[in-house]
Amino acid sequence: MVYAQKRKSWGFTLIELMIAVAIVGLLAAIAYPSYVQYIQRSWRESARLCLLDMSQQLERRFAADLSYGPVLDANGTDFIFTSACAIDGDMGSRYWFHGAVNNGFILLAAPKGGQSNDACGQLGINQSGIKTALGGTASIGDCW
Repeated sequence: MVYAQKRKSWGFTLIELMIAVAIVGLLAAIAYPSYVQYIQRSWRESARLCLLDMSQQLERRFAADLSYGPVLDANGTDFIFTSACAIDGDMGSRYWFHGAVNNGFILLAAPKGGQSNDACGQLGINQSGIKTALGGTASIGDCW
């Protein structure tokens, strides 16, 4: 008697492969929004720290000169708004730093580009240390 040898197949069937692709797609669909939120929070934190750095520079200026300024650069822009943190890395494409400096100051960081749908909106701080988050849906405590 001759017995036919049964072959054991190795590998994946198309159905198994499609199930694996569906699982990976589902995990990616869940993970990607969380990743985007994490990136937005990290850029917001960088902008927040930049605003605090700018306000400290202005307070140092006030302590030395008894005036917040403004001290203008060659383009007529207060040097505070062109500080290293405002132009560092990709910050210039994510936030626009502006404000007013005279007898007091208000510093603002307006989100732009990929950051424009941030829940905090425009961050701000003034000479009294009052912090704001304008145009967003999140609370000031969540943003600052």
